[in-house]
Amino acid sequence: MSEITLTIDDKQVKGSEGDTVLDVCRANGIYIPTLCHLEGLNDVGACRLCVVEIEKERRPVPSCTYPARDGLVIQTSTEQLEKYRRQILELIFTERNHFCMFCEKSGDCELQKLGYQYQIDHVRYHYKYPSLPVDTVSEYLVIDHNRCVLCGRCIRACAEVAGNATLSFGQRGWKTLVSADIDQPLSESSCQECGACVQVCPTGAIFNKLSIYRGNRDECRQIKTVCPACGVGCELNVLIKDNNLVSIEAADMSAVTGSLCRRGRFGLLEPAPMRITSPMIRNAEGKLEACGLDEAVEAIAARLKKAKNGFAGLASARLPAETLSQFSAFVSDLTGNQCIDVLDGDSYRLISSGIGQFNGGKRGLDIECSLDDIPDSDYILLVGADPRKTSPVVGTLIQRAVSHKKAKLVVLDPAQNAFTFWSNLWLKPTAGTEKELLVWLIKILVEEGLADSIASKDIFSGMTEMNATELANKVGIEEEKVEMAALMYGRSERPVIIYGDGLTGKNDAGLIAAVLNLANIRRNKAKNGLMVMSLKPAANSRGAWEMGIADGLGQSNP
Repeated sequence: MSEITLTIDDKQVKGSEGDTVLDVCRANGIYIPTLCHLEGLNDVGACRLCVVEIEKERRPVPSCTYPARDGLVIQTSTEQLEKYRRQILELIFTERNHFCMFCEKSGDCELQKLGYQYQIDHVRYHYKYPSLPVDTVSEYLVIDHNRCVLCGRCIRACAEVAGNATLSFGQRGWKTLVSADIDQPLSESSCQECGACVQVCPTGAIFNKLSIYRGNRDECRQIKTVCPACGVGCELNVLIKDNNLVSIEAADMSAVTGSLCRRGRFGLLEPAPMRITSPMIRNAEGKLEACGLDEAVEAIAARLKKAKNGFAGLASARLPAETLSQFSAFVSDLTGNQCIDVLDGDSYRLISSGIGQFNGGKRGLDIECSLDDIPDSDYILLVGADPRKTSPVVGTLIQRAVSHKKAKLVVLDPAQNAFTFWSNLWLKPTAGTEKELLVWLIKILVEEGLADSIASKDIFSGMTEMNATELANKVGIEEEKVEMAALMYGRSERPVIIYGDGLTGKNDAGLIAAVLNLANIRRNKAKNGLMVMSLKPAANSRGAWEMGIADGLGQSNP
């Protein structure tokens, strides 16, 4: 982008084409108050607190939506602008019931901070004191309309970040409220409780039941970590006070994994069962009882010495790579070989075997695309996967691609899931015929000239002649449906195939190879190579697998 020069508050500053006036001001350290603006969300100019005076404009304009242009002359803090901003704040305070002493967000509230900044110790207008509802029925979330300033940040986050569009404005005029679906309680709506609305709310209008009154942000330590809930590995910003979890939020709302899910944002805060706080050893009766660390170490050493070569290590793929590396080295030193596995090692060996069949014996997971490719795709094929259950953030990315990019969604799965309702087509094969259906799709693409001839040559030459009618009867799907799915895939520009435990659970490496072959015939037409992805079972499954830990035990032969 080309550089532009503006004059702001009598000083020349630089910006880039495509920036808004607010972007340029913030990049140059010029403060402008905002309430409805938030990085990562589209601007709507709702609160009007960011208004500025621009030469040749008849009236003040919102800086968050005004495009910056070369040569603009701007004033951001004139006496008249400050009067406007104070008046807007007075009207906001009188419109609803903002009683800071009772509010859970007091001390962290953006409206409260602006009130202090503009010294709002009284207002010139009558308070309306409306009687507004409070929705407390949801498991984790509360919406208190008395504290809402109608900034729309929650609505935009629900649509743009979560891709769900549950929230919108309901009713009209002074009766306007944030509404879930068609004025339903959150617990009865399409809300997935991802919590994006909680994180973006500038006041106490939407808050988390598990974090209420547990501590303000300034009182907490903030630690960046990785979510252990599933195989996506979202980055978390964890707030801790007195060694207790206060709240969990996305480290970067604008990131691909910025939405989080209910397990990552709320599930980790739920009361956990009693933890083991000391080593445990079985007594003579075979019951576990607490013991000292020295006693436990001696018992382990004695049993390891006795076991000799009859020892193997088993670890969880939720552990960080550093821990897994140390455990792997420990087992290797004891046994003289890499006799170690992770709990989801069978999944790895199956996927690895399928990749090996497809890739001439090479088994690297780097053959797969990244999460970043999902939101920009124009065709998504879900094969034996239900991301809403196993990897909710991947489900969110799919919803964003469908709602924002109008991506075509095809579900190939004998079982019904939430995405069958979002899909353009649901291919529901007879159980056990998934491989035949995948090969049928490949055949159609080759016959229609929509496949890369080099990538698909070997695949097609190895296929026997198949009659479409016989195939339709076998897999239990109409010819027209299968052909439509294949043509949509073949004519797309950025297709992505995602497969999950519904496929890996079949224990057939040939199924994995078939999925990879289907992805491969579009390889040269896709931007980033082989656009296919497997949903990993645990937070650090890929890290554990790539370290070779799951290779330690005997290879399975699916």
